[in-house]
Amino acid sequence: MAGYCIGSSLTTEVRSVYYTSTITVEKTVTTFSTFTHYSIGGIEVDLTAYVYRVVDGDTFDGFPSGRVRLADINTPEMGEAGYSEAKEALTRLVLNKRVYLDVDDLYVMDKYNRLVAVVYVEYNSTHLMNVNKWLLVNGYAKLFDHPNEFNPSDWSLYVKVSSNT
Repeated sequence: MAGYCIGSSLTTEVRSVYYTSTITVEKTVTTFSTFTHYSIGGIEVDLTAYVYRVVDGDTFDGFPSGRVRLADINTPEMGEAGYSEAKEALTRLVLNKRVYLDVDDLYVMDKYNRLVAVVYVEYNSTHLMNVNKWLLVNGYAKLFDHPNEFNPSDWSLYVKVSSNT
């Protein structure tokens, strides 16, 4: 997989408590809305989404996010050994759940128009779990460190959240 890339223009229009960004990617315009950035346990949350479909071991569809690619990891493709196991692992972690996305501030989307993000899901009442890191630690994914804002060596598996989050 080639590195992440975006086109030449990025505009932001501020409206109320959210903003709408239009990103031109290889002559395709993709628009998404997100709430204002906030922090949970030291992680930046750009968007929360409800996962309604898992595409494979490192990609899912969410609302309102659209297609999301887990940053800096790679899982087997269809037809490769481990594909079904990786897809099933991601399915168990995120399907029909709310996830918290830390979207890559450097490139935002990859060449396939997927948001690139570190993804967190509720682990228990006090912690979120880093889905990208969990897939690595449990052997479903391999590190595939792209030039972006993320440094996988700094990732924590669990992030403590306050009771009012």
